[in-house]
Amino acid sequence: MKIRWKLFVAFVLVVSGGTLGTLLVAEYEFREWVRAQVKESFERHVEQILAAREDRLAEVRAQSKRLSEHEVVHRVLAGSAERVQGPDLAALRLAYATERLVERPGMAGDRDRSRDGRRIGDEGLGMPLPLMGVLTRDRRTVLFSNHRLRLDHQRRSRASASWSRPHDELEQLQGSRSQVVGYGLLDEALFGDRVKEVVVTPVDIDGEWAGWFFLGRDARTQEERVLSRLGVMNSWTGVWVDGEWFAAGVKEGLKETVQSLVTPALLAKEEPEVFKWNDGRYLLVARVLNPGSPLGQGAQIAVFDLSRLDDAVEELRWAVVLLGLTVVLISIVVALALSRRFSTPILRLVEATRKVREGDLGWQVPVKGKDEFAVLADDFNRMTRDLSLKEKYRDLLGKTSDPSVAERLVEGSLELGGELRHATVVFCDIRGFTTMTDGMAPAAVIAMLNDHMTAMTRVIHEHGGVVDKFVGDMVMAVFGAPVARADDTVRAARCAIAMVRVRNEMNNTMDVPVEIGLGLATGEIVSGLMGSEDRLNYTVLGDRVNLAARLCSLAGEGEILVDGHTMEVLPEELRGKPHGSVEVRGFRAEVEIWSLATEGGPGESGSV
Repeated sequence: MKIRWKLFVAFVLVVSGGTLGTLLVAEYEFREWVRAQVKESFERHVEQILAAREDRLAEVRAQSKRLSEHEVVHRVLAGSAERVQGPDLAALRLAYATERLVERPGMAGDRDRSRDGRRIGDEGLGMPLPLMGVLTRDRRTVLFSNHRLRLDHQRRSRASASWSRPHDELEQLQGSRSQVVGYGLLDEALFGDRVKEVVVTPVDIDGEWAGWFFLGRDARTQEERVLSRLGVMNSWTGVWVDGEWFAAGVKEGLKETVQSLVTPALLAKEEPEVFKWNDGRYLLVARVLNPGSPLGQGAQIAVFDLSRLDDAVEELRWAVVLLGLTVVLISIVVALALSRRFSTPILRLVEATRKVREGDLGWQVPVKGKDEFAVLADDFNRMTRDLSLKEKYRDLLGKTSDPSVAERLVEGSLELGGELRHATVVFCDIRGFTTMTDGMAPAAVIAMLNDHMTAMTRVIHEHGGVVDKFVGDMVMAVFGAPVARADDTVRAARCAIAMVRVRNEMNNTMDVPVEIGLGLATGEIVSGLMGSEDRLNYTVLGDRVNLAARLCSLAGEGEILVDGHTMEVLPEELRGKPHGSVEVRGFRAEVEIWSLATEGGPGESGSV
């Protein structure tokens, strides 16, 4: 994949991924926040209903407490009245009506006014009594409202009062002097609303417990009825009694589902529960109204339909998706532009690098703008110009010096001065050069020498030697400096034989053949840069160099003369015939000389 598309993909992934991730997180956080707000609002709504119920229950408790002290109640519990007569009911109606008065401090005549401000007279005597009566110690029930209410321990049907605790547990409450609240189901035909909230108050007569007075009202509050009619927050609320939920306007089938979900564990948890019904989600809140009561447990159950919230969240999710897709499309366009902007200078640098690798140091990268890419392109162009100049110097140095020497001069590994080396020096000279070139044009002489030196140099390099210098028609080579090998002397001998062979091959194509003679000497030499700091020349010095030059001048056409030190290390197949000890100019003692065996075989070379 090209750098442009890599940059494009990277830009798209980074921008799109970051944007989509941010949108998704924002959508999730918003959804959770909305759900938390709805949940909190719904729970607050339920708490308001519970607070209103608690206020009403406090009023009923107070009424029950005061009515339990009425003389009719005491007379029935004391056993002095077997039944309640008409005047007794009238007295109870008047007492009950009085209990519903609104207290108005500072107004003495308000005790005889009802809640709506009307005076209580004969109207109060006609007011119907709520569920009201007493339960004697011998478990006999007397109703003041002519309602049938059963409080025994037998199993009850839903057509009558359904309190699940036995009479004995009521007796246990006598000692505590505590009121107890219970919830039961009564005959709907007799009571209008079958769900009743009953407050049971222990009654003492002359300091002794005589029984209980109970006062019951409809369990559903006025707030529930109003909210049910208005359909507030798409929710339903009602009282749960004896496994049944009493709430108005509930969807068909939802009531049964809720009733199956209300378990003791759910009531004990008091945490909102989310459940599914008909592909919708609902929030259920359950609060026990009379915890610990032995007279039948009641609970406030509220259900909220989350479908509208889920629809809103779904719309939000689609909005996020559309926004994300828009951002992705924009990021693709921007990524294309940026990837092209960044990749074009890089691709130019890649192309320039390839050209430089191929040897084209004259290639220049276009410089556009003033950003980092422009600075990089300008530095690259400067680098290629410097490399081109350095390569020219290297090429020129390689043409004036041996390549291996030039390489070390460029690297800086050769310094002014010399060092001792054990090496073999080879001299190669043209025989009769002056006579041969007499009358030749200078250009022809130069051309002939260039061809000769090029061929000889190639042979020297093939055998690992170093061309030290060219002097007229003579070429000087060194084996063992500046780089030494274990077989330098053998390499030098084979190189000399190859030079004779190559020269003979070249003579076969020439009108005037060129004959050469060679001399080899082996021993200690001094190699290094000679001259001044301004002008240097790599060369080798020593008597072995002089001896090789003398042996070259003594050699005949096609002959290779070597000294004794050289012959000692050569293999048998390279040895020619000995020439004995010979006086050599510049040496005090005679030098033992040998000739190498050329292609003609030992003994076929010329004589000294």
